[in-house]
Amino acid sequence: MINEEYMTQMKTLPLNGTWQFCQADMQDWRNAEVPGCNFTDLLAHNLIDNPFDRDNESHLQWIEKKDWNYRRSFIVSAAQLAHSEVNLVALGLDTFCDIYINGQHLASGQNMFVGQHLACKSLLVEGENEVEIRFRSPMNEVYPQFIANGFTYPAENDKSDEKLSVFCRKAPCHFGWDWGPKFVTSGIWRDIYLAFIDSAEIKDVHFVQQTLSAQRADFHFALDVSAMTDFDAQLVVKCEQAPQLNKILDVHLSAQAGEQSMLVNFTLNDPKRWWPNGLGEAFLYDFSFELVKDKRVIARREQAVGLREIEVVNQADEMGESFYFKVNGHPVFMKGANYIPDDSFIHRVNTQRHQQVFDAVVAGNMNMLRVWGGGIYQDDTFYELADRNGILIWQDFMFACTLYPADEAFLANVKQEAEYNVKRLRNHACIAMWCGNNEVDMAIEKWQWAEKFGYSDELYGRLKQDYIRLFDDCLPKVISAFDAQRFYLRSSPIGFWENDEDNKANHHYWGVWHGEEPFSEYKKRVPRFMSEYGFQSFPIAESTYAFTQPEDRELESAVMQVHQKHPRGNKLIRSYMDEEFNAPKDFDQLLYLSQVQQALGLKMAFEAHRKAMPFCMGTLYWQLNDTWPAASWSGIDYYGRWKALHYQAKRSFGQQLLVLDQVNDQLEVTLVSDDLQPFSAQLHIQVYDFDGSVVYSHEQDVLVPGNASLSLASLAVSELVSQAQQRGAVLVARLIHQDGRVLSQNSHFFVANKDLALKPADIQCEQVISPECLTLRFSSDTFVRQLYVSVGEQVSNFSDNFFDLIPGIDVSIHLALPGMKQQEIERLGAKVGWQSLLDSFASLSNEHRNIAGL
Repeated sequence: MINEEYMTQMKTLPLNGTWQFCQADMQDWRNAEVPGCNFTDLLAHNLIDNPFDRDNESHLQWIEKKDWNYRRSFIVSAAQLAHSEVNLVALGLDTFCDIYINGQHLASGQNMFVGQHLACKSLLVEGENEVEIRFRSPMNEVYPQFIANGFTYPAENDKSDEKLSVFCRKAPCHFGWDWGPKFVTSGIWRDIYLAFIDSAEIKDVHFVQQTLSAQRADFHFALDVSAMTDFDAQLVVKCEQAPQLNKILDVHLSAQAGEQSMLVNFTLNDPKRWWPNGLGEAFLYDFSFELVKDKRVIARREQAVGLREIEVVNQADEMGESFYFKVNGHPVFMKGANYIPDDSFIHRVNTQRHQQVFDAVVAGNMNMLRVWGGGIYQDDTFYELADRNGILIWQDFMFACTLYPADEAFLANVKQEAEYNVKRLRNHACIAMWCGNNEVDMAIEKWQWAEKFGYSDELYGRLKQDYIRLFDDCLPKVISAFDAQRFYLRSSPIGFWENDEDNKANHHYWGVWHGEEPFSEYKKRVPRFMSEYGFQSFPIAESTYAFTQPEDRELESAVMQVHQKHPRGNKLIRSYMDEEFNAPKDFDQLLYLSQVQQALGLKMAFEAHRKAMPFCMGTLYWQLNDTWPAASWSGIDYYGRWKALHYQAKRSFGQQLLVLDQVNDQLEVTLVSDDLQPFSAQLHIQVYDFDGSVVYSHEQDVLVPGNASLSLASLAVSELVSQAQQRGAVLVARLIHQDGRVLSQNSHFFVANKDLALKPADIQCEQVISPECLTLRFSSDTFVRQLYVSVGEQVSNFSDNFFDLIPGIDVSIHLALPGMKQQEIERLGAKVGWQSLLDSFASLSNEHRNIAGL
């Protein structure tokens, strides 16, 4: 507990909030919000239209070519100036800038990913002060480097003609990507404040775990302390969850010694381990460290740590070359997705939005996210939530899909960036590994850059040597120096899918989508670990209506094309759709059907990967989320609405999964379990006709294996249903726990979705309103495929959605509405609507009101 005296010593002066900004060549100062950026500040004054609406992106490209100044005044008291040292702390400056205090130059910035701690006491005065940060256009700043360079780097996702992003240590996706817009921002994008240092500062805390067993854990903290004077003090260490570890150490601090390292050793008996989601509690120990001088706390740091063992096993084995994560001694199958920045204007991603992401990830039964290398290193809150929710993080460095310079200045900049972020993140239990870049190894080998960009053999050879300097020398040295216990992978992927012998380690598979291969190819292309694959869909109507006008709501409209960044995206969605589904009857049904297609397509991949364990030990699809409202590979759209894909991932990533796979006349039933211990259950298999009659039934006792995949049965399809029955029948398999809980349920159809004999249904919906929750209970007189339920424009992520209805079997779904009163819930209930697969093409259908609600 921080004592009151410590609190009153005014350790920080926040500088977030209202600033002023102007275009540098106009000096027309207006209010700005910090954290923020030039785009959102212009938007707040109605000087530009919403960048995400319609085709506004193209009208806002002038902003990137201007310089922008930000300033604010603040008051510093005599008591604050009496502190030994005062630092201006800016955790995120985007990107090229000069910092002035009271008109005097303090420092410059050139890296969006590096926080600055700048001694500034000598520039401050008692009373009113002013800080000004002058941002230079990233495009103008690095253009001379491009000219001097004499060639263009192969940054194919960068939408600037000169591919200038490679010279900037700034989020690569700000320059455009095949799912996002080009908004090259400037501004103060993270917190900024003054820090007042009293005699000494704890600059860093490094947690190092030495041994861990069921009986004992040995670990230490290395504290880096900087003193302004010589004095004796006490270091008071407390642990909330294990008070037996509390201790007080006498220390002597010396100003002449510079930064001093203190080692604090601990032994903990009967430690509680940190476990990933699904396998146990993500238990954390909360430590505090206080420097006490003359009975006053002069410096304090807090650090939460998890005791766990994580090993990335990447080695030759009898099946080729493995790639899997061993957690606390157990191989763990990784289930999750790739995470990109949650907004083009990153400062808008606050704690609430991070919480929504992790709520969705946990609800989706995931245990890993890959923080992809074309975005940003996330803020501390993101990793704290990952720690507390048991979500492992595959952490890329911010390099993706291009080669980079490797001159001394660039390498020094990258080294500073890597050191800053490795030291910032290394104590987090969630960090599973570091990866140097996204897809550059693969691109060098397979993307024919030399031919596309006209590189001579000499130039291309030099570029590849630069690559080695950056990813085989610079980054590994930082990891070795500051986080040596963690695994470093130079590039993802390792394997390239050319030959059978290439099926090693981790893969990115894009034969489905880019290669136009059928979804069924997912069953054949099963790697040791799949860290990227995916398929696009559109946002549902409620989301699409938010950024379009009625005249825009047509697939090939100019606005819909602006919000589709893949050059063949719309064509690919439709061409795959023609193979499996009846043609959608209108625009809204196209949006809906694209999501059904995406979910059912990736269902094949989820099941193929999990069924193949332990050969395959991970599946991370592309992508969890969106950075703006658009057609993309996401399972959650920009507004936070779960697409059909996220609901399917929730089902397919459960601790137990039944996989149903038909090959010719044989239907294989496989059970996968991620629980570490075996247990008893029952397998129920029924075939229903679309009127709800059971035409086949089978039950058997099963011993659910621990952490394994097990073949349960092989059934002859011809003995389940006749040829004539197949269009109007569904097989449902359920794994039922001894206590009656359904652990996994899966369905199998004997014909393509477009050949199902669906017919209009009488769907009944009973509403049950309870405190802060709306429950809907659905029933039907005939089979209903892929029922989508909404409540108008309300973002409504139900416990389940895009589900099937079988006559005689009710389905209940729940919508949590924290803080909502009963009358509000009743009004929301009046907006409930639904539609099914039949509605996407038939004039007589099951649709209940306009699901867009607009």
